[in-house]
Amino acid sequence: MLGYDRHDMTASPNLHELRRRSTREALRHAALARFASKGFSNVTVTELAREAGVTERTFFRHFPTKEAVLFQDYETQVEWLADALAKRPESESVFDAVLAGVASFPHDLEVVRQAASARTELISADRIAAHLRVVQASFAGVITGFIKERYARAHEIDLVAEVAGATLAAALVAAVENWGRYGCTGDLDEITATCVNLVRSGLSPLS
Repeated sequence: MLGYDRHDMTASPNLHELRRRSTREALRHAALARFASKGFSNVTVTELAREAGVTERTFFRHFPTKEAVLFQDYETQVEWLADALAKRPESESVFDAVLAGVASFPHDLEVVRQAASARTELISADRIAAHLRVVQASFAGVITGFIKERYARAHEIDLVAEVAGATLAAALVAAVENWGRYGCTGDLDEITATCVNLVRSGLSPLS
């Protein structure tokens, strides 16, 4: 009645989010292409921003460092996984819920492949490990929170949730890094399922 409706009010944030994602993806694509052609250490943030048609300030609004671009596939999945897990049926096991949540992520597999290859080829193992510790902790936090809420009445749920969350997060990260280490030639979904099922089985190959 004042010249707008509820649809108009909700459209702007959605448009803003679409633009934010578009800019982030443009920066990511530009970075991966430049890293591949010139080498990681020879590329500057100024070049990446110019290539994507944005300012350096905009780059740093999306990525805290140049290296962070190579781990964006993980960061995006962390955000997605929290919502995806919340939608899984209560009758589903935590292992199946995690696998279904990861599988539902609408990723561009080629971009994930490029990022995984770039991590292996362009930066040191120590720098990769440092970033992955942060990423793994984020995954663990999401999964732990999901388990605490879904199984709130279980015995010693805080301890159980923390152990399960940390273990499953490690399995997810191990899957992508193993895939990248061997040239991204295998089926990422199958490798992820294998890693999660190792946890499900209590690491049965070692028993």
